[in-house]
Amino acid sequence: MGALDNIRVIDFGHYVAGPVTGMLLADQGADVIKVDPPTGPALDIPANQTWNRGKRSIALDLKASKDVAVAKDLVASADVVIENFRPGVMDRLGLGPTEMRSHNTSLVYASMPGFGPEDPRASSPAWEGVVLAALDAFRPAVGHQSIRRQLHRRPADREGEPVFTAEPIASMFAALVSSIGIASALHIRDLTGMGQQVQVPLFDAFAQAIGVYAMTPLPFRPVTEPLGNPWDHQYRCADGRWIHLACVRSRQAEQLAEVLDRRDLIERGLTAERLATTGDQFLIHRELSEVFASKPALHWEELIISEELPGAIVRSGAEWLQHPQARLGELFVEIDDPTLGPTRQPAPVVKLEDSPSKISGPAPRHDGDRRSILAELTKPGGPRHSISRLISPGVGPLHGLRVLDLCVEVSGPTCARTLAELGADIIKIDDPKRAPVSSHDDVNRGKRSILLDLDTAEGRRIFWELASTTDVIVENFRSGVVEDLGIDYPSVKRIKPDVIYASIKAYGDEGPWADLPGYETTIEALTGIQARYGGSDRPAVWPYGAIVGYGTGYAAAYGVLLAILERNVTGKGQLVSGSLAKTAGLLQSMFLLDHQDQDWSEPAGSDVRGFGAHQCLYACQDRWIFAGVRTLDQLSSVIGKVEDDADAHRRFVAWCGRRTAERAVAALQQHGIGAQSIEWIHDALTDPIVVRRGLSVIRAHEQTGMFRTTGPGPWLSHSKVDAGRPAPRMGADADVILHEVHRSGELQRLVEEQVVGSPPQGR
Repeated sequence: MGALDNIRVIDFGHYVAGPVTGMLLADQGADVIKVDPPTGPALDIPANQTWNRGKRSIALDLKASKDVAVAKDLVASADVVIENFRPGVMDRLGLGPTEMRSHNTSLVYASMPGFGPEDPRASSPAWEGVVLAALDAFRPAVGHQSIRRQLHRRPADREGEPVFTAEPIASMFAALVSSIGIASALHIRDLTGMGQQVQVPLFDAFAQAIGVYAMTPLPFRPVTEPLGNPWDHQYRCADGRWIHLACVRSRQAEQLAEVLDRRDLIERGLTAERLATTGDQFLIHRELSEVFASKPALHWEELIISEELPGAIVRSGAEWLQHPQARLGELFVEIDDPTLGPTRQPAPVVKLEDSPSKISGPAPRHDGDRRSILAELTKPGGPRHSISRLISPGVGPLHGLRVLDLCVEVSGPTCARTLAELGADIIKIDDPKRAPVSSHDDVNRGKRSILLDLDTAEGRRIFWELASTTDVIVENFRSGVVEDLGIDYPSVKRIKPDVIYASIKAYGDEGPWADLPGYETTIEALTGIQARYGGSDRPAVWPYGAIVGYGTGYAAAYGVLLAILERNVTGKGQLVSGSLAKTAGLLQSMFLLDHQDQDWSEPAGSDVRGFGAHQCLYACQDRWIFAGVRTLDQLSSVIGKVEDDADAHRRFVAWCGRRTAERAVAALQQHGIGAQSIEWIHDALTDPIVVRRGLSVIRAHEQTGMFRTTGPGPWLSHSKVDAGRPAPRMGADADVILHEVHRSGELQRLVEEQVVGSPPQGR
């Protein structure tokens, strides 16, 4: 059975965020009823066949009282409702959370507006591009390492024009975070019988995707370094193709230098993780550029892979779908779709070993399940839970659960941090031989910290003591590391049968690349993200450079919560698996759909400004704006009657060029058109409304002083979600944690019963 079997979801979602949330729930066994207007989906694109897979369909006109009555009956029979209208729309229809939950107190009601209800932009159409512009996603791309330099300059002071991005990242993160909120609310309902409201505006969700790139020492200071680490960089090869090298550790760079017969680079100290001077950076970049330009990209990729080093050719989405890892790594599923024929779609984003995800079928035909759905409404419905105990609204939904975080980099620590925001006690175990990651102050907030060398007997002894009393373990090591240490899932399960063990890999658990090291940049290169964002000139890393890592952390947290829901019923733990490659598939699911009529002419980076005149970036006198309209007729109300898309675009360019951004946005919003000037991230995150909502958190850190990170936002109406304490100094909580270990005495019992032995050596 799936973890969400017997959970009924009414999906009023439209465009992207709502339908994707419904898909994430349907993939795990939920019965999702998709409600669309009689005219069909608002966004009629092939990706709907992915986002609506496994659902049932009914068409309702929510402006007609008869159909609203049917919708109310559906909600009365439901466990979860999903909607992503603007604030107040569902209330005006009589389908809002307050009224619906008054009739069904166990209902979990999830809303995903563009902006929160207290934001002055809440009533304006919040198209994807509007939200991205509000949080500074459209920036010039001047090579891979320009990210921080462009980020720390005001839009008017940047080099080059803003680059359009086609991936609906704000909507995808809204779906991931909403799924976490829904699962958390279902967990609380298991304990209390009471539902609650989940609210994740797209603006709030995209703030989570920014992560470390909003992490700012105060006062705000520009960053001017021109290059960064040339061992983590893109290089053009002899055949004109690009490869992304990601040897971010000194040992990796030294190994590659040896293979390239360039030991002189090691002797000159040019393989350090932090190159000393800008001159060194330019020097090694020039040297490596000459090396990679001497042979074709495939030669270099095969060499890098043979050495088990991180790197990948920059591929298009179409090329990625044909890659051996995509075909053999359980990263895509094959579905016989009634509309598109045989298709390959991204696989479910998380896998539970004992509660497997199951796509029950293809996307339904529009209104294809009306008869069976209406027949079910004649059966008794309504709340099915009684209150078992009360939980204080001042604690998080995971209060009382303990998590061991063994992770490095971004994805794993983000998973554990999310569980901390939901109230779990997180013990972060770091290796004393490893320096803290650059994102430490962001991804490790809300945790307690201890340093353990798991290569030593004493380190493993303390680990086993902690593991014997924990609920969840999260790790994101390369394949084989936890097995060599003897702390893999089967070993932990022997001492803690109900443990939930989350394992995150780069490329997945199966396939020819499963054992290879991978990072954000190599995943973006391999799966099509860099090619799509960069355009025809050169590939580029997505402007906020850890979207896959953060997304994978949220996906894994969702998987852990699903396992908790299952444990609530069965008392058993299980293995939860996620990967950067699977998350990259979800984030690109608008494009990664392989069928016989697929059109691979995707909008790409600097080649375009948007999706035609309807959704596009426009230059005003002082800065750029993003404008989104539903139809050309709507745009005609501003610029006069237009003949076609090309005419509309030409005239709208001239119209914007005669106005300041402020005047243009105000005029467009008066006509009901979604518009937003490109805001500097510093200004966006110091907005008092954003600060009050908890999306921008400024606090004193032990080592870095006053520091800003993005917070989680409120999410849940009756359960606390909180950023928690600032990230601690590594090892700062060792004394308290060791006192708890020594007081427990649990390890001695395990040793006496021969449950815990000496782990194998050989790492």
